[in-house]
Amino acid sequence: MILYTMMPPELIYPTAENEFGKQMMVQYNGIPLLVEQTEDNCYQVLRVMSSDPNHYLDGRCCPGAKISLLT
Repeated sequence: MILYTMMPPELIYPTAENEFGKQMMVQYNGIPLLVEQTEDNCYQVLRVMSSDPNHYLDGRCCPGAKISLLT
């Protein structure tokens, strides 16, 4: 089946509720991020939630990056 739509896949195929329990909003060096805790007590960046374009250019907190909040 092929589904032609402009809707993001998250709205069409929502993830399980228990997956949302791992996600949290944090501030990392003044940048608001949506992160998910991993098994090794680090956090993986899911989204940059800032409206500042310079925050999206920061390679330390791009989506998929692993960060430590123990600073």
